[in-house]
Amino acid sequence: MKECKTPGVPGFRALRTWQKERARTMDFQPTHHTTALNNEYYANHPAELFRLNLANPLVRPFMHIYPEAVGPISEFFHSRKLLAMDDASLDQGQLMWANWAHAPQRHFYIKELARLRDGRFVIPLKWITVNDVESFDGYAVSYNEQGNPFRVHTECTIRITASNLYMNCLDLKAQGYQFHFDGAAPEWTAAMPHPVRQLAGSKPTITVQMMPWSDDVSGNRTKQYNAHTNVYMANTNIPHAKLQQEYFIQFVSTSQYASSSEQMRVIAEHTGPGIWHTGYDCVLEQEVLFRIIPHILPADNPQQAEHCSHMTGRGNRPCRRCEVGGTAVECEQDENYEEFFSGGTQRTTEKTVSAIREQLLAACLGVQEGVDQLQTKTGIKDKITQYWIDQLIPKARSMQHVRLVELESRDVRLHNPSLKGDDRKALKDEIKKEIQSELFGWLIEQPPHTFSMIPLSEASRGDIRPGDHYNPLLGVPCLDVHEDTPCEILHTYLLGVDKYLWHKTNSEWDKKNEQLFAARLRASSTDGLTLTSLLDDFIIQYPNSLLGKHFKILQQLSVFQLYDGVCPPLIFDLWKATGELGAMLWFHKIDDLDQYLEDLVIYVANVLDIWAIVDPKRILVKQKLHVLVHLVENIRRHGPAVLYSTEVFECWNAIFRLCSVYSNHHGASHDIARRMAGIEQFKHQVSGGWWKESAQPGANHQCGSEAGEAHPCSSPGADGSEDPDSQTPSVYVRAGENVRSFLQRNPTLQRRLGWVSPLVLRPGTVKLMPQGQQAPSRWASHLQGCLNASVLPCPEGTSPSEDCIWYACKYLVAQSRDICKPGSWVFFRDTAGVSQAGRIVKILSCVQQDRAVAILDQYSIDSKRDEYYNMPILYRNDNAEGGGHPPVLVPVEAVLFIFNAQHDCRSSQCLRQDDVHLRQERKLTGRTKRVIRHEPVQRYLLSMHALHNAALIRGALPRDLSAPIPYLADRQTRHRELSAMLRTTGPLKRAEAQAKAAETRARRKQAKGSGRANDG
Repeated sequence: MKECKTPGVPGFRALRTWQKERARTMDFQPTHHTTALNNEYYANHPAELFRLNLANPLVRPFMHIYPEAVGPISEFFHSRKLLAMDDASLDQGQLMWANWAHAPQRHFYIKELARLRDGRFVIPLKWITVNDVESFDGYAVSYNEQGNPFRVHTECTIRITASNLYMNCLDLKAQGYQFHFDGAAPEWTAAMPHPVRQLAGSKPTITVQMMPWSDDVSGNRTKQYNAHTNVYMANTNIPHAKLQQEYFIQFVSTSQYASSSEQMRVIAEHTGPGIWHTGYDCVLEQEVLFRIIPHILPADNPQQAEHCSHMTGRGNRPCRRCEVGGTAVECEQDENYEEFFSGGTQRTTEKTVSAIREQLLAACLGVQEGVDQLQTKTGIKDKITQYWIDQLIPKARSMQHVRLVELESRDVRLHNPSLKGDDRKALKDEIKKEIQSELFGWLIEQPPHTFSMIPLSEASRGDIRPGDHYNPLLGVPCLDVHEDTPCEILHTYLLGVDKYLWHKTNSEWDKKNEQLFAARLRASSTDGLTLTSLLDDFIIQYPNSLLGKHFKILQQLSVFQLYDGVCPPLIFDLWKATGELGAMLWFHKIDDLDQYLEDLVIYVANVLDIWAIVDPKRILVKQKLHVLVHLVENIRRHGPAVLYSTEVFECWNAIFRLCSVYSNHHGASHDIARRMAGIEQFKHQVSGGWWKESAQPGANHQCGSEAGEAHPCSSPGADGSEDPDSQTPSVYVRAGENVRSFLQRNPTLQRRLGWVSPLVLRPGTVKLMPQGQQAPSRWASHLQGCLNASVLPCPEGTSPSEDCIWYACKYLVAQSRDICKPGSWVFFRDTAGVSQAGRIVKILSCVQQDRAVAILDQYSIDSKRDEYYNMPILYRNDNAEGGGHPPVLVPVEAVLFIFNAQHDCRSSQCLRQDDVHLRQERKLTGRTKRVIRHEPVQRYLLSMHALHNAALIRGALPRDLSAPIPYLADRQTRHRELSAMLRTTGPLKRAEAQAKAAETRARRKQAKGSGRANDG
């Protein structure tokens, strides 16, 4: 800028000085942390990040504070976990409601007596929304004017619109009501008013849910791996469509040394039901108290196993969620084998902590083998615990040697010569127990820097503690790590099930089958699949180096290319089952949860059963198959599986790498955290966010080149009330209008911050072709070239006169906001209001009369599915003379959504292959590739494997065309047959493996001996 002679350009030092001043005034700096393992790292405090969310006008308006209780399930705030009515769930939900429009200072809390406008008494239990109307579920309360105590009717709950609330607990108390309840009332009625009311004072309270994510990431942009363990977070009160934007993902911490379990302590210690923070709510325009509740833990399977303190497949209990498994022999028994298909006993955090304590006590005895056996038996292995185990075992052995073996220092009781045999052994065991007790006491006092900070009155001083001795997530009261680490479809399904199947298929191909598959794949239709490219050349050339996007292509299209001997019939059945289940997992909205889960059980069973027939042992060794069993409960608890897919976090790693490459890596955690904090500050300022700044009332607060806005607020005390010692009132300020609007009007900055403008496609609109391709003409002229379309009348409401000129359009926007082009397959609503299938021929718009229509070839859907593909059949409507029916004229507003259909090449005998010239650098070359030519047979298959609009497709079809079909009529009988096969082949394979291992050891021993002889 200086080279261009731009005036007023600040120097680099001045810029850095200004940035430091902004960071100081916003009071947002990375904090230093030392873990229990003495690793150092820096973190951006989660409470500070949520404080920015509440004060950001581009974030806070989208936050749904109350869970939605009815209607389709498509968001985290629709999940059953948030709607649970047990005491713990009630206390972890939103505690307070107020009528912000009419009585913003009258706060209503759960578990408090309140009165309705009609005079009835109630106790709200959970604040919810019902069709976007704020309501509550609670108990009815009866009251006798004669002074008898209140009676709470706990036998059932009632649902009432929240605006009917008239008097809260304090109002009733001021009118002289005494809160006496009969003996059948819940225990918490004795604690009115709600304890949080006193803490909050006049401030509203808000509960927000978070989604932490962690994984190991390379800090380099090159192929050389530079390991970092990162922690990011997202605000799950925000709709899923927003969470797919990088703008809404926030960085917490990174470290080259501290593990995920260590870094999660900063989240565990500052979140939970009883930890409150002060912030500014830009919607309510006042200070609020908020708390953060960890809601869900999405990650890949190894990371989720770490969250659960689980050792994955290296133990006898290979599932992080249930206790399925046993030894190899036990797994081959009928009952245990069946559990891999249905799920075992549910794990709990209490059992996990108990298993960890048992391992630490075993380590205090100095027996490594005992610890290993416990870990293998239970499958529990905690990273932080292992650090202490590795110290305890040597310490125990050293102390035992001193007290039991060394003559000078051993226990004096062992000097008794008459103590022999069992008595002497019992004494030694007693001494070992004493050493165990001493070591466990030493362990409790570790690490010293955290133990010294625990108040003397706290019970945690007398036992092992989360964060210090084991996984901190096991101590978060609102989180069940075993239930809240759901099956993640990117790593489990695409990079698991699909990857296994693709390898099983292509590893058995010869060159002929490989080329035939490629030629068929190139002829596939991608319209309606939201795929940018088929990537066919890469898939065929590098079959073992595919990513999630490649497996999405294969999952949706492979089944149409594998007919007639390209793969065995059983593998083809597995492709069909995998595609059907995959489409169900990518539902964005579930209208009928019970029906959906019933179907999902069958689809999962089909995939697992066919895999078991292909290889009975596969489900015992590939845990990504068994994890599918838990999908039903995952979705019932948390909602559609796409909500906790981690693709957006994986994409966000690119931002982390851009920060990492500019660090000198002497203090990588600090450098990256500070840079990320700077990004958050900048993002907050240009978004129009507010921050607290101490200043005199009426002073101008400058940010950028103009005066910003200021809202005066009281300075809160430690308990959330006004601080009487504050001499200078606090104000909340934000940047001036020019700074705030810069993001809105600058697409380049929007892309860099990962923010998408809320402007969306309007259903029922069209986009004209480029001016040179619009072909403006009268109605009849546009019908020329359309098969059998000459009889189509001019659309109703438009004039056939010269004044009505029709223009060709590039696309139309369906009711689902899909972009539909000529050639696209769509469902549309006919004049009778019935959904029909068709294919767009042309899209025309009459600009003068603001009308747009689509000309479609209408197709019928056969009443029976194709027996080979198990998919609906589309065929062209023919008239009595055998010719095609004329196209239909449809207003663009009647087009519902796009779908994918594939030509039925198997039935149509599409055998011929054409040479198609390759395009390189946007130019056609002399190089060619083979592509299947479709025969002119109007028979298509409506793809039931398509991920896009999978729910809409099934909703538009009759139930008998979309209902799942069980692969096995009697699953348990077949499973018993397969387990019997394993009991025959298993011992033989294990004996062969042992013999081979013995042979390898002998060969190595012989080679080692020969080497020594040669040296001699």
